[in-house]
This record gives sequence, C-alpha cells and structure tokens, in this order.
Amino acid sequence: MLSDSFVTGREGTEWKSNLVLLLFTVVLIIPLTYYLADSGAKFTTRIGLVAFPLLLIGLLNFRIALSIFLVTLFLEINPFFYYSLSAFMVFYLLLSFAVTNKGFTLKDMKTPFTGVMIFFLLTLLPSLVNSKAPVIGILNFLQWGIVLTLIFILSNTLTTVKKINYLVLFYLVMISINAFYSIYQGLTIGRRAFGFAGIMYVDLLGIAIVVVFILMLAAKGKIKWLFGSMFTIMVLSLIFTKTRNVWLNVGMVLLMSFIHLIIKSGYLKIRRQKLIRYGVMAMVIVLVGGGGLISYFGTSFFRLSEKSKLTTESLETGDVSNSLVTRYFIWSTGLNGFLQHPVLGIGIYTFPYTSKFYNQLPEVLFKKFVEMYSMHHGYFAILVEAGILGFIGLIFFLSYLVRKTRKIFREAEDTPFDVHAFISIWVITYILISLFFSDAWFWGRGIIIWSVVLGVISSLDRLVKAFNSGSKN
Repeated sequence: MLSDSFVTGREGTEWKSNLVLLLFTVVLIIPLTYYLADSGAKFTTRIGLVAFPLLLIGLLNFRIALSIFLVTLFLEINPFFYYSLSAFMVFYLLLSFAVTNKGFTLKDMKTPFTGVMIFFLLTLLPSLVNSKAPVIGILNFLQWGIVLTLIFILSNTLTTVKKINYLVLFYLVMISINAFYSIYQGLTIGRRAFGFAGIMYVDLLGIAIVVVFILMLAAKGKIKWLFGSMFTIMVLSLIFTKTRNVWLNVGMVLLMSFIHLIIKSGYLKIRRQKLIRYGVMAMVIVLVGGGGLISYFGTSFFRLSEKSKLTTESLETGDVSNSLVTRYFIWSTGLNGFLQHPVLGIGIYTFPYTSKFYNQLPEVLFKKFVEMYSMHHGYFAILVEAGILGFIGLIFFLSYLVRKTRKIFREAEDTPFDVHAFISIWVITYILISLFFSDAWFWGRGIIIWSVVLGVISSLDRLVKAFNSGSKN
C-alpha cells in the first residue's frame, strides 16, 4: 500500500529518523565548496551550494522533489539529443518516490494509459528498419521509458485533490514569474520574449492560460480576482512571444471551452449569467490588451506584417523569411522520405539526421532551413518517420486519450474533482491542436509536459473511481 503523504515518507518514518542523512548533507557542503571554487566561476559555486543540499533534502520530501522537477521544465537545457534536463530529473523524482514510499506492487504500476501507450510504441519500432541513423533513433526512442515512469510516479503520488492543486498552483506561479520577465523583455529589447524558459515557454504558457481561464470562471470570491490578474498577465506575455500559431491555438481553445462551460454550467454549479459576464470580460481583456499593444508598437513589432517576396534570386541565396515557406521546405523533404517508405517510415526520431538523403532542394536552402531541423508538425512527423503503421498507432492512442478523458469528466460529476476533470479535457484539446503546429510534444520538454498532464489525468481517474466507489458503499 502506497503512502499517502508527501512529507512523512515511509510508514513510521519521520524527519527525526533521517537526522543522520541531513547532517551528512551539511558536512558535504565543505568539500563541495572547495571543489566548485576551483572548478568554475563564483556563480556556479553559489548555484551548486544551494542546489546540492536541496536535492538531497528532496529525497526525504517528495513535495520538494516535485517542485525541483517542475522548475526544470522552465530551463532550456538539452544535454543529449532529443532529451531535456527535466527528462533526466525524472530519475531523481523516481529515487525520491522510492525513498518516501513503503513500496509498490505491479498493480500500482498500471495506469489508464500504459497498455495503449505500449501499443503505440510498438507501431513506431518497425520504422527503425529503414532508418539510416538507427542508433540515434533508438537512443531518442528510449525517452518513452521515462514518460511511462513519470506517469506512474504521478499517478501514485497525487493521491489527494490537495496534492494535485499544489502541482497546478506551483506551475501557475512559475508561469507568472516568467510572464513578468518576458513582458519586461518585450518592452525593453523589442524582440520575441520568452523569459528564462526559452522557446517552449509558448506552449507552457498556452496550457497555463487555458487552466487559469477555467479556474477564473469557476472560482468564487477573492480568489477569482487572483486568477483574473494571472490571466491578464499571461495574455500580455503571450502577445510578447509573437508566436502566431499559439495565439490561434489559445484563442480557439478559450472560445470552445467557454461555450462548453456555458453548456455545462449546471455540472460545475456555476450561474450561467455570471459565467457569461466574466467570460465576456476575459475576452475583452484579450482583445483590448492585444489591440492596444499592436496599435502602440505597430504590426511589424508583432510579426503580423512579416512577409517575404519569393524571387529566383532570394531562393538561390536563401534570403527567405516567410515562416510558412520555410516550413514548406521541411515538409517537402519529409514528403520525399514518406514516398520512399510509406508503410514503416524513414525511422522514428531520425529526420533531422537523415533528411539529406531525401533532399531535392538547392544546397543553400537545405543547409539553412532543413538540415538538423525537426518536422514542425506533430502528425506529419509521425507519418514521415514511422509511416502509415506508426500514424495508425498515434491516432489509436489519441482517440483513446480523448475517450478516457471524457469518461473521467462524466464520472466526476458531483465529486470534488469536477473542475479538474473539465480542465483536463481542454488541456488535452490544446495539445491535440498544437500538434498541427509543432512536433515538440514528442521530445524534449514537450514530451515531459505531456507526461505530467497524463500523470495528473491518471491520478484523477483513480480518485474519481475511489470516490464513486465509496459513495456507493
């Protein structure tokens, strides 16, 4: 039986019994100080001195370990191929989970997505037969083991609604901090602003806006204004990212979720008139905020008037800045690969490394716009790299994900998890739409963020079933 506490850890184990480990941590600071002082800059030393004891303490307190892991989602560090730092931090999270829990059985390892995800992965593996870089493909493919591990950990540790709330609120606070910083960047440097989180911030932010929008409409009292303030800051930050596909994605999801909220107002115990009033206010914030900034800075500041005339000369020299055209170069190369290997694909996770074998573009265009770039389209990436077989596996997996999320939503009615289940539907919707614009959900921080979402949904599934089972009894 798994422990139900983030803090106390193993059954009967308290902080006092771990005093030796804590003292050991303090003692280690002394040699660590000398080592870091000789090996690098003072800034590195300070970061190491703060992080190392905190990491060890996190082994005794899963809440701290989870917080550290969530922070790494905002660090643009990719030490190995398609892997992010946050992917490697899952091993740290697993170690903390093992230390702070009595144990687990094979039954605990099962989640709602384990079977269907393994089926999906099995449809991807045959693609490596055609790969011209099989070793790289296999190494990148192994990150799915990290995905399954993370989903298992969260499914078994988010055992109460308070723990889910902690994860969500910590995530929103991190987003808000970066949002303030990105707005400052946007006002001062005039370029696209992602704060300290890097380019993946746009989708981290997109998910956060969807979450806080629904929380704002569902909340009551003063906390509604807190969520409203967060929503305003996040929308302004989104505008300064100058990422048009995310604007479109967020706008579509907010509109559809708002309509869904109105239809299901009885489900969430929200007065429809009040819901419409606050929803319209939120839409006004988006329109007025965006319109005001665009009118002040001009359309070129937000890349809305960015166009590039295609001439023979510009193509020959590679002087092209039209984003859709540059994606066409990638997609046309991917299409060449698909036509050569339509059933099994060219090899999962290998397009950036093998695209040269399928290139028909002038060398200057290939070098600048295609070589070492991913597909920039989630669905097309699987079709090209894993063929029709892998694409069928993807559609089966996504269809199951949608059905399962909707089922949890239906079963969560009149439970403490109704708002959480409603949010889950629209976060998944955001990701599914985003796959039309980006394949980053299959690697790097994107796949880890998606895993966190699936872990939370797995936890909700258990909590809803347990609640309904208890109510019947």
